[in-house]
Amino acid sequence: MTTRRTVLTAMAGALMIGGAAYGAANTDAVTNLLHHGQPPSPETMQRMLDGRIAMIKTSLKLTPEQEKLWAPVEQVMRDEAAARAKRMADREAARAADDNTGPARLDPVARLEAMSKQATERAANAQKMADALKPLYATLNDDQKAVAMLILEPHGGRGGHGGWGHVRGG
Repeated sequence: MTTRRTVLTAMAGALMIGGAAYGAANTDAVTNLLHHGQPPSPETMQRMLDGRIAMIKTSLKLTPEQEKLWAPVEQVMRDEAAARAKRMADREAARAADDNTGPARLDPVARLEAMSKQATERAANAQKMADALKPLYATLNDDQKAVAMLILEPHGGRGGHGGWGHVRGG
C-alpha cells in the first residue's frame, strides 16, 4: 500500500509541476496549436521541453549521487528534441516547396524504404536512451523505478504518444 500511495503522490506532484510548466508556456502559441493547427514557436517548444525535463527530474527525487548520472539522460532527451524539431522544419520546408500542388506521393518501394529508415533511426534513438538510462536506473530505489516506469516510457506509457519524456511534436 505504501508503494501505491507513493506512486500516486508522485503522479499528483508530476501533474502539478507539468501543469505549472504548461501554464507558463506562451499562451498565444499554445492557443494557435490547439485551435488553429499551427505549431508553437521554437521558443515555446524549448520552454515546454525544459519544463518536462524538470518535471521528470523532480518526480524521480534523485539523490546527489544519482544527479551525476542524470546528465547523459537529459542530453539524450535534448538531442532527440532537437532532431525532432529539425524533422518538423524539414517537413514544413518540403510542404512549402510543393507550390500548392500537393505533396508528391511516394511509390510503394520508396515508402517502404522511408519507413525502414525511420525505424532504424527510432531503434538507434532507443539504444542511445537505454545506454544513457541504464547506469541511473540501476541506482533507483523501488519507488523511483515505479515513477520512472510512468514518466520515462518511450511512448508515454500504455500506448500513448510521447517519447523519452519529450514534448510531442514530430
